[in-house]
Amino acid sequence: MKSKILCIYFPQFHAIPENDEWWGKGFTEWENVKSGRPFYPGHYQPREPLHDDYYDLSDLKVLERHVRLAQKAGIKGFCFYHYYFKGKKLLERPIEEYRDNSKEKFPYCLIWANQSWIRTWHQTSPQNEILLQQKYGGKADWEKHFYYLLDFFKDERYIKIGNKPVYIIYIPQDIKSRRQMFMMWDKLAKEEGFNGIYLIAMSTSYGVDAKSEFYDAFMDFEPLSLFNNEKTWRSYLECWKVNHINNMKEQCRLSNWIWTRNVYSYAYLCERIEKMAKINAPKIYSGIFAGWDNTARKDEAGIVVTGSTPRKFQKHVAEMLRLSERNKKEFIFLNAWNEWSEGAYIEPDKKNGYAYLSALRNAVDKYEQE
Repeated sequence: MKSKILCIYFPQFHAIPENDEWWGKGFTEWENVKSGRPFYPGHYQPREPLHDDYYDLSDLKVLERHVRLAQKAGIKGFCFYHYYFKGKKLLERPIEEYRDNSKEKFPYCLIWANQSWIRTWHQTSPQNEILLQQKYGGKADWEKHFYYLLDFFKDERYIKIGNKPVYIIYIPQDIKSRRQMFMMWDKLAKEEGFNGIYLIAMSTSYGVDAKSEFYDAFMDFEPLSLFNNEKTWRSYLECWKVNHINNMKEQCRLSNWIWTRNVYSYAYLCERIEKMAKINAPKIYSGIFAGWDNTARKDEAGIVVTGSTPRKFQKHVAEMLRLSERNKKEFIFLNAWNEWSEGAYIEPDKKNGYAYLSALRNAVDKYEQE
């Protein structure tokens, strides 16, 4: 069985009333991207899309264009973030439009980004203000959530394993009554003609749920999963930097450069990811990434992964596909298509053009011909 690449997709590139209220009229993720600034010589900030393509996902044609571009690059499906707060939806328009109105055949599944929305981004005041609290409710709320998901699950394009729709949860351990919730969902899915729900718990910087029996599988969300599990001197250096950086004076930016560039390199992280993938953990899907730099969101408290190139990315993808197949895993998960303000994207930009998409295509072509 050949392994396939599924790519995470971030939908916050269209205006919604809530963001208008919280951040200002017309706010989208592009505002965060544009606010990025370099912290050392050669630091690529702000990130800029090729041809100034600051697109608007309220137009279904934009997402359909991304679908065709992803297919051409060898990606086999998108994993759309969806945001659901005890019946309240946010940023749902692009994925609902794709489900209901697109004739594209590209597969997809959903990731429940089940975090509270908190005002933690840079240049914000007051800090840590809760904008929308995540609450899970009781049985009636869980049932309502399931039937919202059901319209997606019934879509023939929705990704399924063993007639189970794949549903991924970002921080499932945050759900206190998750055992009862998941059992209800599984029962309702069977009543609707499926064999249950294929639940995947993500391993992130928040850790991983210890209740492994609740899930069909886990997914390493890279590089955040690796950051959380890293125990070398790099992790201590990174923590020290984050804890002390805000006390720095303007003239200390050179030191910031030194601390940043010596924390994590792309080559080092890829080596660690590949080493972990060689250990065949039956319930774990591996993750890959093309880059990371979230200073556009976090300013000095952000983390920069240095040294990524299309060539290194291509080599890493090819190796991870081989390891995934050897371990009989159907998927690996790429973070991400368009997380621009985290520097985790493979869309064309002004620095690299289409080089990362071409590298991905080359890696997939080589792998599929083996």
